[in-house]
Amino acid sequence: MAKRFGISSTFFLLGAGMSYILSQRKLSATRTDSAKFGQELLAEENKNEEPKKTLESMRNEVSNVSIVKELREKSEIWREVLLSHGLDENRVRQSFLHDTFNQPDHLLLPPTMFVKDDKTECIYIFYIGKKLCGHPGITHGGVQAMLYDEAMARPALLNLPRNTGMTAYLNITYKAPALVNQILILKAKLTELNGRKAFVSAQIENAEGLVLSTAESLFISPKNLELVEDNTNRFKEFN
Repeated sequence: MAKRFGISSTFFLLGAGMSYILSQRKLSATRTDSAKFGQELLAEENKNEEPKKTLESMRNEVSNVSIVKELREKSEIWREVLLSHGLDENRVRQSFLHDTFNQPDHLLLPPTMFVKDDKTECIYIFYIGKKLCGHPGITHGGVQAMLYDEAMARPALLNLPRNTGMTAYLNITYKAPALVNQILILKAKLTELNGRKAFVSAQIENAEGLVLSTAESLFISPKNLELVEDNTNRFKEFN
């Protein structure tokens, strides 16, 4: 009985060993095939891709957008700065928008912000790259949500105590696909200020003025002063 058990164990171990070797070979082949397939897709994409635009050409494209021309002509009302304005180097490095998205085919230009002199409205210019897709060729809805959260906070923070606050809610209605490799314009407006609460509405348009989505949000300045930092110094030139 012991002998039979020994023989059975030997065959079992041999079979297990062969299965492992074959499975590893199959896995290796699968990885190789997958890598080749990925390389083929990338090669095909690069072959069909239009030549990359230069920074200068994209800046010129932004300058030719109707609303940008209009806002720059009203510089006594609308102040133009980068969205990262007021952030120190450490904050920029920790920022999802300004650091993580600051790479090829993500945000193609540093986002620009126009702030109205009464601090109730802000208009932003984003140039969206091809690697921010959800469905192929269409900006991911979550990317729009992130842009809304960043942009709608500005008119809220400029008017809240200590120029600080946190998002209580953000509601978005998607109306039309926001294609990548194009300019998106985000308009945000403070609609109500009630003590520590700031209500903001916004919409995203393409360069032709087609509304792609709308949003409503509430920002609250917390009672706990240690929860978030005081931004008074950061925004003092707007106050």
